[in-house]
Amino acid sequence: MRKKSFGLLLCIAIPLILLCTSRALRRVELFSDITTGGEYLQGIEKIRQSKDLYGNLNRLLYYYDQGVLFHYAGLFDSSLVQLQKAEQISEDLYTRSITNEAASILTNDNLRPYRGWRYERILLHELMSFNYLGKNKYDESLVETRKVQLVIDNFRSHDKGREKYHDDGMSHYFSSIVYAAQGESDNSHISLFKSIRAYRESPVPLPEIVCNLAYHEFDIAGRDEDIKLLGLEPTVGPDSVTGLDHDQSEIVLVGYAGNSPVLGETVWWGTYIVDGMLLLHYRNPNGDTVLVRMPAPPLPEVEKEKRKQKKDGEKVRSGQTFHVKFALPTPVIRESKTSYFTMRVDSASDAARSFVVSDLDKIVEKELEDRKNSILIRTVLRVVLRTIAAQKAKKEMQTQSGVANLLINVGTDILSSQLEKADTRICFLLPKTIQCIRIPVEPGVHILTAAAHGRGGAIVNRKSWDELSVAPVEKKFVFFPSLI
Repeated sequence: MRKKSFGLLLCIAIPLILLCTSRALRRVELFSDITTGGEYLQGIEKIRQSKDLYGNLNRLLYYYDQGVLFHYAGLFDSSLVQLQKAEQISEDLYTRSITNEAASILTNDNLRPYRGWRYERILLHELMSFNYLGKNKYDESLVETRKVQLVIDNFRSHDKGREKYHDDGMSHYFSSIVYAAQGESDNSHISLFKSIRAYRESPVPLPEIVCNLAYHEFDIAGRDEDIKLLGLEPTVGPDSVTGLDHDQSEIVLVGYAGNSPVLGETVWWGTYIVDGMLLLHYRNPNGDTVLVRMPAPPLPEVEKEKRKQKKDGEKVRSGQTFHVKFALPTPVIRESKTSYFTMRVDSASDAARSFVVSDLDKIVEKELEDRKNSILIRTVLRVVLRTIAAQKAKKEMQTQSGVANLLINVGTDILSSQLEKADTRICFLLPKTIQCIRIPVEPGVHILTAAAHGRGGAIVNRKSWDELSVAPVEKKFVFFPSLI
């Protein structure tokens, strides 16, 4: 029975793992360029025609990707429908009992339903907030920014200090703008305070424009303690700061530049000494071999085997060594032709330039670094436990035929090697950077022209709005994807 069970596992597990990993690779190959030409609806159709590349384990990504593309296309209602489906799947995965964890321990993280990286869950709600802002629905937008904080609080409560994670400065910054438009100055100040604090703890640098706004906002409001707590120092006077007058109508451009990273694999190898040391090697981007030493994570079987030894004198695995080899996800940064945006209203002689409010290259790298140890330990234990199981299986499955024994041993080793693949799933349709421009305007109808520029200043993309109506006190949000 044991021979048949392991043989069945061998036949099922290898194709399943290969299928999971090949789907991730094929999605990158087929869909990574669907944003560059601006044909977002064709991209959505392409995804729907290739639904099998997602499967049941990647349902969150299936709806997330479509929601992102509908947002780029300016179809905010359709984007909300897809992102809300992704949100429901995400909530279900985090609130119900996770029954698939046991399978991933013995096989691979690719066998777990995709829950999304933390920044993806934050951006899920931020994109929904942007969709509502595109529809001039401020209250609904603020609901989504509050959900961002709930997501972060939830992660922190579960981590209990094991992994670092920082708040999202961009989300609080935009909520401060919306609160100001609704005449809620106190809430606007609170959001702005949270934004500064989040940026200070984030891999994304604090934008100078946001720092100046916060200083002068707090100075005018008499919030000197907030200025001291945040260590704010202005670089310009209040006359050069947009946003201080909450009754001023504004046009706010949100620009999406380039494409966020995809995930590749970095191969790790080394020795696991049970109850001792973990010695691992990997090659960094420069090609240098790096040695990592850390205490060996405890093997779940050790205490059980110690009890067995006391009972019947069997040997334990303490002090035993195992050669381990596996792969971990690593970010692959993609170059962008779009560096920054400019915007001009009506016949203004000067164009305003954008500033970066979110940088996914930095965020992805930071999140992978924060989670590296937990992924590494889980992966090492999985490899060792699988090695032990394979050794036992080889002994139990030996036959009278040398050829059959050879096939069993080779098949078992192939299974083990194929289960070393890294989980490289990610929403790679998100932008590389999210940028912002704010221009005060008089209420009325305006002509808006925007341009996306390369590093040298050359224009690589354009967008215009011929009749943009702005009401009194309104903060009118427009969006400009330049995903090249």
